[in-house]
Amino acid sequence: MKWILLLAWRNLSLGSWEVMKIRGIPLRIHPSWFLVFLYFTLSAKDQFETLLNGQASIWNGWVIGACTSSLLFLSVLLHELAHSFVAIGEGLKVRDITLFFLGGMASLEKECPTSKGSLKIAISGPVVSLILAFLMILLSNNLSVSNFILSNLFKQVGSLNLLIGVFNLLPIIPLDGGVILKSLIWYFTGSKRAGIKVAIGSARLISFLAIFIGILSLLRGNLYLAICFSIIGLFVFSSSKSQSQIIQIQKILSELYVNQVCSRSFRVLEDDLPVKVLSKYSPFNKDNFSNEALILLCREGRWVGYVNEKILKNISVQNWDKKFLYEFSQPINELPSISEKESLWKAILKIEKTKDGRLLVLSFSGLPLGTLDRVDIGKAVLKKIGLNLPDQLIKIARKENIYPLGLNLLNISQSMDSSDLGED
Repeated sequence: MKWILLLAWRNLSLGSWEVMKIRGIPLRIHPSWFLVFLYFTLSAKDQFETLLNGQASIWNGWVIGACTSSLLFLSVLLHELAHSFVAIGEGLKVRDITLFFLGGMASLEKECPTSKGSLKIAISGPVVSLILAFLMILLSNNLSVSNFILSNLFKQVGSLNLLIGVFNLLPIIPLDGGVILKSLIWYFTGSKRAGIKVAIGSARLISFLAIFIGILSLLRGNLYLAICFSIIGLFVFSSSKSQSQIIQIQKILSELYVNQVCSRSFRVLEDDLPVKVLSKYSPFNKDNFSNEALILLCREGRWVGYVNEKILKNISVQNWDKKFLYEFSQPINELPSISEKESLWKAILKIEKTKDGRLLVLSFSGLPLGTLDRVDIGKAVLKKIGLNLPDQLIKIARKENIYPLGLNLLNISQSMDSSDLGED
């Protein structure tokens, strides 16, 4: 089951196309959405032709089908815009909205830090869907006599909105209902982690119930219903399992400290040495960093600054013996740094703000102790969950300066709250 971690926190925007911006929010369409659009267009077309006993023209059938799918598209978009606008009102940034085969998703820069805000963001989408359902079904009833074609169109889209609203209210993370349940527990207990655990428990209960109904349907000879409920049950169980593993990663990130993870990936040289000495460390640079190797300088036992290998590119080879390291020394306090006793999740937030994805680790006395990069962090987390990576994968991750296996630890760290990390 550890492989679920490899798929966690994938960005749904990958492979999608940006079609427009709404109040600065990019709207993306995933290719899978066009299959859904075509499916609902064909379904609505067939239903329309059935209503008219095959007397309608093919053109009219396609127009009605396309209108139905377009209204559904607009409904899903309004659902996600509701989430987005409420999130903006809570001071959060919305990266984008992506529409795909399961519906849509508004991607926030980080999770809402308050239970009330989280509740408002989660509930806004289903509320909009249910309001749309009510208005469209009401309009359908009013048009039932004067224009039964439009009446049927609005009835279909209204029913779909009702389904979207009710389905999203199921207490299953990551559905809106799961987030609502989490937010309510969080509000009443003061613990976000407790809220997530209750939501995960609810999802698992529903998954077991769906699988049980599927087995019961199979015994009664209803194969189609058995397959549907079994797929839903397995999907919900997989989702709850992924959430559990995210909780596990959060716990690891809160319990590990920088000094337990950092490596001593730097060299120490006397600052009165000629710059030629840097050419000796080119193999070190290629094997361990995607950027220049970190060279710290000292003088008579005191730390005085740092240089990196790129200065060699700006000096002719003939002058390598005539130039000295102290001429190019930069203040060591300019390097992004972190205390050895900081939690790993805080290190991740800090490391993502750096240019090179690397921090200098300082001891209690403020002296250099080691370095920390994404690979160091990823290796430590994966090792804690029982996954030891081969050296080849480590080299690839270090070369690209990324977390091993594409782990998105930044999103997980952004959702963590130091006031809630001690909860079990």
